[in-house]
Amino acid sequence: MKWSLELSEFNIHYESRKALKAQVFADFLAEMTFPTEENKEEWTVFVDESSNSKGGGAGIIVENSEGMVIEISLGLSFPVTNNTLEYEAFLAGLRIAKDLGASKIRIFTDSQLVASQVTGDYQVREGHLQQYVQLVLEKMKEFETIEVIHVPREHNTRADILSKLASTRTANRNKTVIQEVLNEPSIQRQKSQPPDINAIIGMEDWRAPITRYLCSGEFPFDPS
Repeated sequence: MKWSLELSEFNIHYESRKALKAQVFADFLAEMTFPTEENKEEWTVFVDESSNSKGGGAGIIVENSEGMVIEISLGLSFPVTNNTLEYEAFLAGLRIAKDLGASKIRIFTDSQLVASQVTGDYQVREGHLQQYVQLVLEKMKEFETIEVIHVPREHNTRADILSKLASTRTANRNKTVIQEVLNEPSIQRQKSQPPDINAIIGMEDWRAPITRYLCSGEFPFDPS
């Protein structure tokens, strides 16, 4: 009342804001709405294989533009030829990139055979390799864009080292990279609903007691 008397000489009148709620709602949407578009950045995948008398292995490196790098050493516990091993490494790279949510990838391989057969430059005559090519083409459809690039072996050294690590793995395992084991060919796993690759992580962290319980029913030492 006091302010009304004081301000009356200035001919000031108060009017409520008619569109207050609508304006507040519009401001809220403008400030709090975040883009929902999926991450469209391009990922890079390097794959390589290695085999010797102890078995076969594959090395996979997946990285994005933000500097995240995933290195995986994949061992194969079933008989493979050099050609099928090349395809297993290629398929593993596609699966890992898909699991990481990549939609655009460039996959590098030093196998001229795989790169040329997948792109259609080489004809596939062997029956089992035809199954691999068909499976690869199906997996490639899961990506928005994909580019297959053949590189010389000397330009794929990191993946080559990981593949040799998998093919010469020891019982103590490696403690600094992720090592996995593939127990059957990918073209056989595709005939039924394929299980996830059995991941064996060398690090002893919070997952180890859970893994032991799921695999063998062994309870953790700590009752809690």
